[in-house]
Amino acid sequence: MNNCTTQLMNYPDLLSASQLSEIFSVSKQTIYKEIQNGKFGTPIKIGREYKISKLQIEKIFINPNL
Repeated sequence: MNNCTTQLMNYPDLLSASQLSEIFSVSKQTIYKEIQNGKFGTPIKIGREYKISKLQIEKIFINPNL
């Protein structure tokens, strides 16, 4: 298991912009821009917050060939 996968294990299945900014060491504003650009696939809107599936993050950044 690589370091990124190990780090993701400490987070819930749906990740908020704050959590993504911690994982990728960027600002929340950058995360929101990337969500708008479609970098994370289709987000799930819960209330006022967008959530990204942890599986989607793994698919995009850890195992892009899946």
